[in-house]
Amino acid sequence: MTLDDSREQVRQASDISDVLGGYLPLTRQGRIYLALCPWHNDSRPSLQVNPDRQSWRCWVCGIGGDVFSFVMRREGIDFREALELLAERANISLTKAGPTQPGSPNDKKTLFSATAWAERLFMKYLANAPEADAARRYCHDRGISQDSVNRFHVGYAPDQWQWLVDQARSTEFSTAVLEKTGLIGLSSNSGKPYDRFKGRVIFPIHDVQGRTIGFGGRILPGNQDPRAAKYVNSPETKLFSKSDNLYALDLARDAIVESRAAIVVEGYTDVIALQQAGIRNVVAVLGTALGQRHIHLLRRYADRIYLLLDGDEAGQRRTNDILELFVSEQADLRIVTLPDQLDPCDFVQQRGVDAFNGALELAVDALEHKLRITTAGVDVRRDLHKANEALESLLSTMARAPRLQDGAGSEVRLREHQFLSRLARKFEVDEPELRKRLSALRRATHAVSDHSPIDHEEENLKLRTGDLNPYDRNFLEVLAVQPDLTMLAADEIGVDDMSSEGARRLYQTFIDACQDGASVEFNQVLTGIESESLKGLLVELDEQAAAKNITDPETLLKSFIADYQRRFEEREHRNKVAALDDKTIEGQDEMDLLQQMIERQRSRQGIVSPTDG
Repeated sequence: MTLDDSREQVRQASDISDVLGGYLPLTRQGRIYLALCPWHNDSRPSLQVNPDRQSWRCWVCGIGGDVFSFVMRREGIDFREALELLAERANISLTKAGPTQPGSPNDKKTLFSATAWAERLFMKYLANAPEADAARRYCHDRGISQDSVNRFHVGYAPDQWQWLVDQARSTEFSTAVLEKTGLIGLSSNSGKPYDRFKGRVIFPIHDVQGRTIGFGGRILPGNQDPRAAKYVNSPETKLFSKSDNLYALDLARDAIVESRAAIVVEGYTDVIALQQAGIRNVVAVLGTALGQRHIHLLRRYADRIYLLLDGDEAGQRRTNDILELFVSEQADLRIVTLPDQLDPCDFVQQRGVDAFNGALELAVDALEHKLRITTAGVDVRRDLHKANEALESLLSTMARAPRLQDGAGSEVRLREHQFLSRLARKFEVDEPELRKRLSALRRATHAVSDHSPIDHEEENLKLRTGDLNPYDRNFLEVLAVQPDLTMLAADEIGVDDMSSEGARRLYQTFIDACQDGASVEFNQVLTGIESESLKGLLVELDEQAAAKNITDPETLLKSFIADYQRRFEEREHRNKVAALDDKTIEGQDEMDLLQQMIERQRSRQGIVSPTDG
């Protein structure tokens, strides 16, 4: 089964009102449904679901699409993951060979079942086993309440090399399955299986759907093994990637969406302590630095990200290390510095929620934080060498950001202007000189990246019908009403005749969908688009076309084709007149061109050219 076949099969099996109704309370209004939009503070339902067209749209946010784009945005996943999720919901296999046999280490359903089974075992052991008394004391000493133990599914793995292996003997989960989940490892010497998390407090890691994908294990204080790491996380598996997941995002997502802000910390207990204190929009990295894919994931839900790393010197160094990444992603990052080298867990437990919220209010943007770190202890008036080094470092950081003409909005431009003004005052340098140097650094920085493939679409780009040329907008509305007319139009109007990139991309999508000559419906075209912004543009055009009640789309399309041809001829005429005025053609070519223009004018006015005889 090809991807296109899978996409269409899953679309047909996933009614949009049923799927969205599982996420949002829908209210029927005529032929559509209404719901409160989850992506802005919506008090009057502004999200519309159109079951006839299998589309949705929020008119306040300016976003919309089909069932795939909704699941992608709501779950914070890419298209392939949304396809798999909806296929699983509809009980559709995406593989040619059919469902993998239950128990196979290559079957994700089996792996999910195994991790969920292990999670329950760890929780039960922590709750009931006498041998888990030290683990229960650890949770108590860290201030983790029983409610939080239950909410975060905290458990304990006994200090035995093959406890989990033995427990699995009475289940359908083979050693190979447990190895594929990362729950066990194989000895490099004997090849025998061993429990990866033995003797550790277990913090299960879930994806945004709440499925168990991995585990983090914390060694108990007082452990005598000098080789034992304080924390162990699951290795990379078919279910788990530390660069694509964040701890407790499944629990924090709704609070992040509501506040449009995410707080990122380093440790499991930091998340638990803050959420336990009522600060719910908190997640943690998973044994790795916050990276590009984490940012893309969070920006699906949040407009602002607070980075809260440990207050010790190492934590502050890590903060500075990733500032350039945030600048290059144009993320609204705020750095929170906690006093007295306290980690977030200790800080909120010792000083309370009000003090923590006060620290958030004092957070500075990423570039300001970089400025403070870079110029700490530097006398910019007397120590010119260090001042120049600091200034060059700051401008180099800014140069890594995407170029403004590539889609950055007025807010980003204003922020850059303000920061350059601050640098000019701080270093007592003329602002035009700073801008000139920044431009030079940008050219050098992007000379290489310009030749690199773009890995992802600009996430903040919103294609709107109001940005389209009126001719293009009317033309594309007719195609939305009746996509089968596309090839009639394509014989006369080329993609390059569209006036904007958004219109060209959408027109090309219609052409691609209709090239094999089969009948094509609107929702098939919509499903064939993976770009969220392009989906939203098509839905908006479709809704506007419906409001116009187009009854004869073919006749209307022919009139638009005639308009395009007329505009093309007018452009050609202007170019020819300009060529004659500029004297760029001479002699017989000039006479031939004049004759062509006369003949065309006669034809327009219905005048028959004279004939010989």
